[in-house]
Amino acid sequence: MPLLRSPVKPPSADREIPLPAESGAVDTLLQILGTSPSAAARRAAARELDGLPDAARALAAHLGHEGAPEVREAIVTTLIEIASDAAVRGLADYFGSEDAETRNAVVEALRQIGGLSAPIMKERLASSDPDERIFAINVMEGLDHADVAASLRDVLAKDPDMNVGLAAVEALAQIGRAEDAAALRAFAARFPDEPFVGFAVRLACERVAGQLSS
Repeated sequence: MPLLRSPVKPPSADREIPLPAESGAVDTLLQILGTSPSAAARRAAARELDGLPDAARALAAHLGHEGAPEVREAIVTTLIEIASDAAVRGLADYFGSEDAETRNAVVEALRQIGGLSAPIMKERLASSDPDERIFAINVMEGLDHADVAASLRDVLAKDPDMNVGLAAVEALAQIGRAEDAAALRAFAARFPDEPFVGFAVRLACERVAGQLSS
């Protein structure tokens, strides 16, 4: 699902709706998004909501039952542009989606939102669902944020699920630095009978060894 905004909005003839700019725009556009039988109209409404951050929660909620790919793309793109706490939390709620395309789209969207995603992903690391913790780590791997490496080291030290830890190993292999090697080796020591853990940690240590300390 591409997430980049189209350079030109659809012409008004394709929208099939009047797009309001007054104070009642949020309710009107959300009504169109939720009830119009026209995918073109729903897409246009979703894109018009990009300047209306109060719509973030409702937009995210609609994503889960929108059937048209082009409308889902418009919703995700608008949430990226809104880039609010509500947008981040609404997108992260889809970590549990059974649809792999939706999960991948929200991971990429949260990465594009950037640093605002980091503290909320840290919260998700406390989820009881290991898959949700893994998706939070997948997002963090793509963030340029000072607290990310520390959060990943904490996962290596404390998370009881080996697969969650391996996701953190992979993330640190991409963004970690030489000082992260000790945390990586300590994780391997927690699972001494798992050959793949040792292999993954060795590769990650080799990777971070060449990185300069900040």
